[in-house]
Amino acid sequence: MSSGVWTTWHPCGLLSGEPVNPFAIIILNQPLNGKALDAVIGSASLLVCADGGANRLCEYDQDKRNFKNRLPDAIVGDFDSLSKPVEEHYRAQGVQVIEDPDQYSTDFTKCLKWIRTWCHKSSKSPSTTMDVVVLGGLGGRVDQGFSQIHHLYMAENDEALLKGRIYLLSEQSLSFVLANSNNRIHVVPGYFEENVGIIPVLGRTMITTSGLEWDVTEWTTEFGGQVSTSNHIRSDKIEISFQGPRPLFTMELHKSLTTAGS
Repeated sequence: MSSGVWTTWHPCGLLSGEPVNPFAIIILNQPLNGKALDAVIGSASLLVCADGGANRLCEYDQDKRNFKNRLPDAIVGDFDSLSKPVEEHYRAQGVQVIEDPDQYSTDFTKCLKWIRTWCHKSSKSPSTTMDVVVLGGLGGRVDQGFSQIHHLYMAENDEALLKGRIYLLSEQSLSFVLANSNNRIHVVPGYFEENVGIIPVLGRTMITTSGLEWDVTEWTTEFGGQVSTSNHIRSDKIEISFQGPRPLFTMELHKSLTTAGS
């Protein structure tokens, strides 16, 4: 295992209400994991809906099942999917509804830009960090699922979109792009099942791990070759070092936080 600089992750803090860093939530126009939303919404600094994501939030709000009622700070997008009744509902309660017709950016990136602008105005410092938790689905259309992963990498590479960390909170998993070189992920019981994956989205990467059932040393992973999926957590501290493009790390949520869980 490398002796260089380590990036430390505390994903359980997002779900326990004790985040290490301030974070914003973006709700996409995707099936909403309400149980996971309930877990993160109380400690979020901002709640932003991407266009039709406001429809999803409003529907879940009206359902009243375990929902900690909170209005969005903003609804942002080109509004090709936001329903008029939902728009009027939130406008009547003072929610900012910000139309951005730019056809060269997605509603996802428009929300990220709005959050960055909010951070600048609030702190008067461009160095202000704000993590982002994106509520979206990976269980529907394959192209939309890949688009969400694409946006995680896009945000990581552009400080105009993100200065902080970004997580995708989907129906059954929490996923994020590992930091360069060395990563230490702390895990506490009650928030994740044992299954994890290290996915070489950008191409061939050589990984070394500890804290998993099937640890590897300088193991090459790539699509079409070997890929580390369905590995198992065996420690409260997982360490992953790699050489090559940054892989995606994905963790299965505890069943109590999934759309299918009890």
